[in-house]
Amino acid sequence: MKRITLLFIFFHFSVLLMAQDQDYNGPAKITVKAFWDAAAKLEKSIANGGSSLDADNLSNLKRKIADIKQKDVAYNTASMEDRVKSFEDGIAAIRQKGATAAKAGYDSRAAGRRAGNLLTELFETSIQVSTFELPTIKERIEAYKQKLVELLPLDKSGCKADLEKQLKNNRNSCKHAEKDLTELDNRCRTGGNAEYCLAQYYELLFNQAHWDAAQKIYPDEADFKKAYQLSTELINRLGTADDVKHLAAKTKEQKIKDTRLPAAAVKDAATEKIFVDAFNKYHGEEFKGTAFRAVLTSEDWSIERHEITGIVTGRMRRAVIVYKDKEGKCFLTANFFLRQEYVGGSFQSAVKSPYPVMGSQQILCENVK
Repeated sequence: MKRITLLFIFFHFSVLLMAQDQDYNGPAKITVKAFWDAAAKLEKSIANGGSSLDADNLSNLKRKIADIKQKDVAYNTASMEDRVKSFEDGIAAIRQKGATAAKAGYDSRAAGRRAGNLLTELFETSIQVSTFELPTIKERIEAYKQKLVELLPLDKSGCKADLEKQLKNNRNSCKHAEKDLTELDNRCRTGGNAEYCLAQYYELLFNQAHWDAAQKIYPDEADFKKAYQLSTELINRLGTADDVKHLAAKTKEQKIKDTRLPAAAVKDAATEKIFVDAFNKYHGEEFKGTAFRAVLTSEDWSIERHEITGIVTGRMRRAVIVYKDKEGKCFLTANFFLRQEYVGGSFQSAVKSPYPVMGSQQILCENVK
């Protein structure tokens, strides 16, 4: 419509141009002709979308009008001035159109960059959850979901490479999504530790948010929908965070009831005492308890030798320890390793623990038999 309006204006002034006094022979004759010749060229340029020379040519027309007025004060330049005004409007319209197009292009590129950044933030952000993150995990998941809300309406035509990259990444992740989601659900149900189970629960929620984003950004990917549906089903079965805590408490209670001492590989009171004394020396403060029973889980010491000379350097053995805390509760440790140095032809009585003890499990004291 703007183009039609401009063409109408130019046609109107073209009629005025033809209406100029063709018989004018005054002192400004040459300049008058030069004005209308230049005006015709500028009109054509503007009608064709304009050029970088239009502003200079417009200034030249204005100078010609001033020159005409000096040469012939009686000459009526009104039509020329109207013509110049129409050119100013035409050039301004072209500039505005260019500015609008430039802004649209900038906005499109900016949207593409933002969309690419959001894709990276959605699909290259770790969705694993540790117990240390529990105080802020709800806010973190909500912030993640908000990124999807921001991304969906954006023009993504400018980030095709990012879309392809993240599609490939998600396809790879989706290959083991069912296994990963099922494992998280199993940890929630069998963990026994409330904080640990909550971390697994929120990681399951984070996975749900991830696959929700994937299925909405890539609606043709059926496997992404399946991963989202599975995560949603598992969460619905688990219930709320409070339900998970209640489940963890029940699991913990049952584990305590079911925990028993392992069968001893061999019984040796002297060696058992070495383990008990070593635990109290090296780990009593760590576990805030006092060991009173050891069960040997290896039949004999494992001899260690120098890798080049073959000379005996020491020996290693393992056991599990039962200790009691200050409240009188009993606990059974994971495997506890001891090592004795071989010096001067004999094993030293002094022992040390070469590996950390990987936690313990409460056991009813009456089951320590």
